[in-house]
Amino acid sequence: MVLEGIETGLITWITELMHSLGGWGILVGMFLESSIVPIPSEAILVTAGAIGFSPLEVAIWGTIGSTLGAMVGYYIGKVGGRPVVDKFGPYLLVTPDKVERAEKAFAKYGGMTVLVSRLIPFVPFKVFSITSGLLKFDFRTFVIFTFIGTIPRAFVLAWIGTEIVKYQQYFYFFIAGVIVAGLFAYYLNKKYKWF
Repeated sequence: MVLEGIETGLITWITELMHSLGGWGILVGMFLESSIVPIPSEAILVTAGAIGFSPLEVAIWGTIGSTLGAMVGYYIGKVGGRPVVDKFGPYLLVTPDKVERAEKAFAKYGGMTVLVSRLIPFVPFKVFSITSGLLKFDFRTFVIFTFIGTIPRAFVLAWIGTEIVKYQQYFYFFIAGVIVAGLFAYYLNKKYKWF
């Protein structure tokens, strides 16, 4: 309950930041989300689209912020190692079991794990950033895959935000679509053990 209140307050603060700083507000929000703050990127990106930013604008600013934040997560894993992740990870929604699942995904799929995990909504990318650092995954490849994977995710989620505003009467169809997408991601997770 306390965490939900903090998340709501952070999303409100980031929304105000986007209003006052424009694209820089999106960049700051996505940087915080991708590095250390336990808020969902979906909330930031959909909100940015809903308050009037174009999907292209959100994709550019959001990708830059998300990539920079992911780099911080990478270094948390690389420099801090497993003891730091085990001690502080749960505060960032990075639990030891999530790290173990990410490690298994890396062992099975290699670098594509970074790219695929960035494309799938509702997956806390911090887990993969930190695990990439723990495993000393090639930093340049990590940054490139993170950047490439974030562009379509940011664009689509911002587009969804703009469509929600345009078609408020279809909001329930959107919710149903989100639930179906979430169930599909859950199915993929169970079948392929990616997360």
